[in-house]
Amino acid sequence: MEIYSHSKLSTFEQCRLKYKFRYIDKIIPEIEKTIEAQLGDIVHQTLEWLYSEVKEKRIPTIDDIIVYYSNTWMEESKETIMQNGNDEKLFFNKGVQYLLDYYNRYKPFDDNTLEVEKQIILTLDEEGKYQIRGFIDRLAYNIRNKEYE
Repeated sequence: MEIYSHSKLSTFEQCRLKYKFRYIDKIIPEIEKTIEAQLGDIVHQTLEWLYSEVKEKRIPTIDDIIVYYSNTWMEESKETIMQNGNDEKLFFNKGVQYLLDYYNRYKPFDDNTLEVEKQIILTLDEEGKYQIRGFIDRLAYNIRNKEYE
């Protein structure tokens, strides 16, 4: 059985040799984690945690969210490479602002979240030999218009 994904197919389209190194030869280069990547990863992790809580009918306060974000930032920053004089505090504060803006825009989080980071696999042929895999960041059922979002 062969499972494909968007990133796997994109890699093949970009460069067949890169695809070979990554997915056939299993050569994974060590990439230094930048502050920009850290910011995106941790904001994403925090929102994933928020919606995992919402799914369980627990609505975190904005303070809970900032504490989760701060704790995760402290853990992750041990592996982050600062480049070109980037100010870690500036990036940390950007994340806080993103989360504040998001929280204030979407509270009270009554959107009927059903799943967070849901893996989906679609079979591409009748024999089931070829499949494509993806992830849904968040799946909600909109009761007003009776649609999944």
